[in-house]
Amino acid sequence: MGKVVSSVPLWKRILAYFIDVILLSFFILSSLTEQLTLDFDSSESVFQSFASYSTSFSSDYLLLAFTFAFFVLLYFSVFECWFGQTVGKIILGLQVEGTKKKQVSFLQAIIRNITKLSGGLLFLDTLYLLLKKGNQRYFEVLSDTHVVEEVKHA
Repeated sequence: MGKVVSSVPLWKRILAYFIDVILLSFFILSSLTEQLTLDFDSSESVFQSFASYSTSFSSDYLLLAFTFAFFVLLYFSVFECWFGQTVGKIILGLQVEGTKKKQVSFLQAIIRNITKLSGGLLFLDTLYLLLKKGNQRYFEVLSDTHVVEEVKHA
């Protein structure tokens, strides 16, 4: 088994990311959103229930957003630091490693994954990958990491 650095197609990286996001959404959001459900009491009109709920919605939503963001960063960083890959990357045969063939440190993993907290930042980070010829996102360059694919040699 050898590792080929430059031939990891973008679609595989995106698919691995979506697999991870679906898993995170299922496990984290399903438990957190139970607290955000509307409970319509028969003594209140729908409007009264919604009005009383919407005043607390902003703080509940912020708590949910920050909690989810924390777990997203923790998930990607811990899995890539400890195992070199997330569940999505395992399924697609991808791995994260340092550009000097070393294991990724926790700080490197945080730096490379910080853009996953914002869709806009992640888009710009991926756009860098498309415009440059190194097959690395900008924050991968900053963290001195890259994604490699294991291929079988005949």
